[in-house]
Amino acid sequence: MSDLDLPGGGHTSVVGVDGGGVGDPVAILLPALGVGAGYYGPFAAALAREGVATLVADFPGQGASRPLASRRNDFGYAAVSDHVVAATVAVAQARYARRPLAFVGHSFGGQVAMIHLAAHPLRVSALVLIGSGSPYWRGFPRRFRLLAQTQLLGAVAALSGHWPGDRLGFGGRQPRRLMREWARFARRGDLVLGSGPAAVEPHFAGIDLPVLAVTLDNDPLAPQGSVDNLVGKLARARVEHRFVSRGAGEEGPAFDHFVWARHPGSFAAEVAAWLRQAVTPG
Repeated sequence: MSDLDLPGGGHTSVVGVDGGGVGDPVAILLPALGVGAGYYGPFAAALAREGVATLVADFPGQGASRPLASRRNDFGYAAVSDHVVAATVAVAQARYARRPLAFVGHSFGGQVAMIHLAAHPLRVSALVLIGSGSPYWRGFPRRFRLLAQTQLLGAVAALSGHWPGDRLGFGGRQPRRLMREWARFARRGDLVLGSGPAAVEPHFAGIDLPVLAVTLDNDPLAPQGSVDNLVGKLARARVEHRFVSRGAGEEGPAFDHFVWARHPGSFAAEVAAWLRQAVTPG
């Protein structure tokens, strides 16, 4: 484990699981909203058995990261990418200097991975999106209900100074600015960072690397339409789509938006095989 100091006096930690050797891929796993790094332990361990080392960092205010989101500790998507993701990449580069890096983004983590790649295209060699989609309301079966829910979430965050998801059962405690950007993403379909007339969506169309986009079984939080809306922003990327469920004859609960991380089964081997092929020259 490595402790990381964040701007403004905050801190977080990076949890690592070693696996493989020189030339084998290293996965930088970016968590879902409100999910601590430790939750992904079984999946990281399964990747290690397949020769893929994994680093997972707590996003600001999640897991072991402090301080918690509040009116004083407010930030948006850009800070998560510029501070936590950048620091985790630096740890990976120092610890695994001769190995190719890849992002594995779960849900919100996939969105953050794309933001980072748009600004730093040469740091990683591949991207895996697991249950990661756009919250844009038109990508969901119950469109108007989803639109109302996301806008209510943004309004609550604006009024209270943060989103109290730790008490309301969705997304954990999150900062006001991040939730307002997320709610705007859900309303308009473009992931604009910041506010004002100069605020624009990152240049996702310039991201040029192999991408595995995984749609999970039993996943109302990232159905196929949602995944397609996010991946559709990657105009130059070489995207492979897969639908994943519990393998036939495998023990464990049925897959959904979260279960795969605790009970990965053969899914970890599938991701590891794809990563190995994606980062191999030629």
